Amino acid sequence: MRNGKNILKQNSLPSGIIIKLGSRVAVVALCLWGISQVSINSSVVIGLILCYGGICLVFKIVNFIIRIILSLLSIAIITSLILLIIF
Repeated sequence: MRNGKNILKQNSLPSGIIIKLGSRVAVVALCLWGISQVSINSSVVIGLILCYGGICLVFKIVNFIIRIILSLLSIAIITSLILLIIF
């Protein structure tokens, strides 16, 4: 019985990855089928995808810059506190 539980634990991760990958492929295929049925111009779809990617990239860059500023600010605060304690 214990060997069976160990085998199930080992197989759970790959099966989850396969299910997630399969569901993504199914969603993409469904979207492509819907686009072909509605007959939207492909350049519009590509433009929307690129616009979405650009907006996500801007948010990631802003998040990165904010994290850098906060890290530098925390380092400055820690150094000033250490200098105040020493002197």
